[in-house]
Amino acid sequence: MAYVRGDKAQFDAWEELANPGWNWNKLWPYFKKVEKMFSPSPWQVELGASIRPENHGFGGELHVGHAITPQNISFYSALQQSWAELGQPSNEDVNGGSTRGYDICPQTLDPKLNERWDSASAFLWPVAHRPNLHLINGTATRVVWADSDSRMRDKGDAEASGAEYVTPDDEVRTALASREMILSAGTFRTPLILERSGVGNPRLLEKIGIEPVVDLPGVGENLVDQSNVPIVFKTKTSLHRGSPYVSFATVADLFGADTSQIAAESRRSLGRWARQVAKSNAGLPNATAIERIFQIQHDLIFDRGVTLAEIFTTTYLGIVVSTAAQLLPFSRGSIHLNDNSTVQENPAIDPKYLSVGFDMVSQIAAGRLASRLASTPPLSHLAVGDLLPPDDKDGSLPPPRINATDRQWRKWTADAISSNWHSMGTAAMMARELGGVVSPRLAVYGTRRLRVVDASIMPTQLSGHPTATLYAIADRAADMIKSDASSISGAENGTD
Repeated sequence: MAYVRGDKAQFDAWEELANPGWNWNKLWPYFKKVEKMFSPSPWQVELGASIRPENHGFGGELHVGHAITPQNISFYSALQQSWAELGQPSNEDVNGGSTRGYDICPQTLDPKLNERWDSASAFLWPVAHRPNLHLINGTATRVVWADSDSRMRDKGDAEASGAEYVTPDDEVRTALASREMILSAGTFRTPLILERSGVGNPRLLEKIGIEPVVDLPGVGENLVDQSNVPIVFKTKTSLHRGSPYVSFATVADLFGADTSQIAAESRRSLGRWARQVAKSNAGLPNATAIERIFQIQHDLIFDRGVTLAEIFTTTYLGIVVSTAAQLLPFSRGSIHLNDNSTVQENPAIDPKYLSVGFDMVSQIAAGRLASRLASTPPLSHLAVGDLLPPDDKDGSLPPPRINATDRQWRKWTADAISSNWHSMGTAAMMARELGGVVSPRLAVYGTRRLRVVDASIMPTQLSGHPTATLYAIADRAADMIKSDASSISGAENGTD
């Protein structure tokens, strides 16, 4: 998995959503604590890999390094020169809080062992022998509450006492918790488990036969995912499979002299966009809350200069693939239960890609930038023609040819768009009145002894890849959980 944290200002903006203490500086020590960076070898440096040691940790559990597959130095050099021609500088280290520019991003791998380093490799297998660690094979379905009276709590909070799960043999069981429950099922499963437990929008829950326990309409809303489109061309010579060469571009890189005009027009449109998103999501949260979030995002894009697009380029045999991603969409989707099944296998997912007009405009701009890259010397000298997309039946010229019209780009983008697989926000950490689901302590509003720790709590998108941030969030969450447990234990023993 690519390891890119994002821009400093994006993390600082989390604090503006009623999350005191959630900013770049607070997460910085956790980024470094969990990381075991392998500095690039001399031959990797020759091929463009670079880091700034002060940005990284070297003693953590998560192994991070650069790919060790054979590379073609002429391709790296051509790509670097073509980006320079387009005004994109080289970035020595995309993980220092400023992503703009061209770099070979590191990945979660061990370059010495040539193995991918996932969460189990880093955190589970090294401690699997501990007698107090038990791995249960099953699928979690809902939270079990301490009070058998499941009517919505008007006073006090619902107290989590355990989790119901289904074994591989379809047997329903319950695991009880002596302290607290930590829900970590991801952007798509976490809100479904909460809804199955009676936490969510009461109208939606009652419609599918679930008795509400906590009125929390933000559950399953605020689904925000990045979109991308591919630009692919054949090469004159067969190239080894390459590293993830990446370039991050700001709104000024995408729109140039038109940036100020687009900034003014989009600012005037924030209220309309907010009303549109609120209406398409049953008014939850309300347009005023959504507009507040949009104002912060607009400021990040146009005033703080965070990167808006990512062109992710790699090689494989005789082709070069660039995926052009729009990183900070205003569009918001949702995920909800369809029925009251014990195990939900068919949720209602609607990402609403490009439903806000600015997102289509910036996605096309990102695609155009990737197309210009493929047509800019010296990279263009490697190309022998287009592989994707083919000509339209009517003879028009869709991307990656740079002379395609706006209409052709719009049609191609609508047809070719796919997920960037960076979905987040469906149990967002922000103020409850803004549609938030968890507090800055990651506790689910309206409950006790229940936290969420996964990508669903991330309130806004980042100019990076979620992996790096998720590990930092998880390590900070561990400190919170231990601190809170110590405070409770001290109070019970009369020492706090």
